[in-house]
Amino acid sequence: MGVSKLDVLYRRFLLTKLFIQGWGKPDDLRRLFEFRKMIGNREKCQQLVPKDYPIFIDKVEEQADCKIMDGHFVSPLDHYLPGIMPVESVNARIFDYHIIVQLAT
Repeated sequence: MGVSKLDVLYRRFLLTKLFIQGWGKPDDLRRLFEFRKMIGNREKCQQLVPKDYPIFIDKVEEQADCKIMDGHFVSPLDHYLPGIMPVESVNARIFDYHIIVQLAT
């Protein structure tokens, strides 16, 4: 059975458009694989981020029927693997929308 033209085209696309800058530094890949072993253990993984991990609320907007909160937190991954994430990803943004339900009395 021969290779389809679609397969050949797809492979060319992968090699020319995706992963053109490689998979990253070999040391970063090694660190990621080591961390993967740690998070593969359920008991250890549950202890990585404490229940009281700090979340910062930057803005609260209250409207008649809802409350909108914007905030951020430092990604826990940055504590375990510093320098592995892009700078833009270290501070994760939060958007929360609460609907205020008024019960009829």
